[in-house]
Amino acid sequence: MSGVADALDEVAAVAQRLAVLLAAGVTPEAAWGFLAEPVAERAAQSSDDPVGHRAPHAERAALARAQIVGAASATAARAGDVAAAIAAERTLLPRAERHRAVAWGLFAATWSVAVTSGAPPAAALGNFATGIRRAAALHRELGVAFAGPRATARLVGLLPLIALGFGALLGFDTVHVLAATPVGWACLGGGIALMVGSRRWSGRLLAAAEPHELVPGLLPELVAVAMRSGTSVARARRLAASALAEHAPFLTGAALESDELAVDAVLDLAARAGAPTVGLLLSEAERRRADADAEGRAAAASVAVRLVVPLAVCVLPAFMLLGVVPVLVALLTGSGIRFS
Repeated sequence: MSGVADALDEVAAVAQRLAVLLAAGVTPEAAWGFLAEPVAERAAQSSDDPVGHRAPHAERAALARAQIVGAASATAARAGDVAAAIAAERTLLPRAERHRAVAWGLFAATWSVAVTSGAPPAAALGNFATGIRRAAALHRELGVAFAGPRATARLVGLLPLIALGFGALLGFDTVHVLAATPVGWACLGGGIALMVGSRRWSGRLLAAAEPHELVPGLLPELVAVAMRSGTSVARARRLAASALAEHAPFLTGAALESDELAVDAVLDLAARAGAPTVGLLLSEAERRRADADAEGRAAAASVAVRLVVPLAVCVLPAFMLLGVVPVLVALLTGSGIRFS
């Protein structure tokens, strides 16, 4: 997960630097230009490299950032739609860069809401950068927590093959048993099927434990961003929902529905209590992120226990089929009992 965390930190760095420049009074056009200059130089240097397609991952990431920031800078210079330019560039990222593309999509949605509503983009980008950095830190923690279970699953998954080789080293013709006898064929087919099943099962358990939202509670936060400019509640909700639908179409399903219900609950509370709506929305966004952090750490703690199930159900039987049964068949065959 280190690569995911690095990608998120990269987007957070751009958002934070842009927020600082805007808060200092720099115009958006100039701020994007300042950010584009150094990465543009790196892009030019890499384009002169005859083996640029073999550049390491970090260099490819820098080139992707250069293209996105450069496109945003050029669009801002002609007073165009910066969010649309970022969204267009992020769609060109390869499938392996999914998390980077998602983070840039959320960046574009945040920028779009702030600019369209007339809210100060510096505060919106600063909050966004904090949320993305928080997600990056969680991915790094989970990467460390998953390292042990992943290594265990890989090591235990090799036990059937180790047992097969060990039987051959002891002098038993286990290879012949597996390749030339009906019993061996059944053991080989069953053992391979169990090993493949164990690998897929373990992979699904690990994937299910990973966080599925980069910035939970983004919808309440974007509604609060729009309302800071004096926009009405109804228009703020429309702007936030429209920006997420356009620039973050991957935010669908239960997560988005949960965010919408949270906004409804906050607005109802604010209306009944006469409390500041913006503060309650930001508090709700923070609560949802804290809950996501807790759920992620709990999932990391439990995944090691859950991985015992596929190991017991699949790997141990595969060990018997590939390591023990062929040895027994070879031993009985040597005693005069025929299996073919």
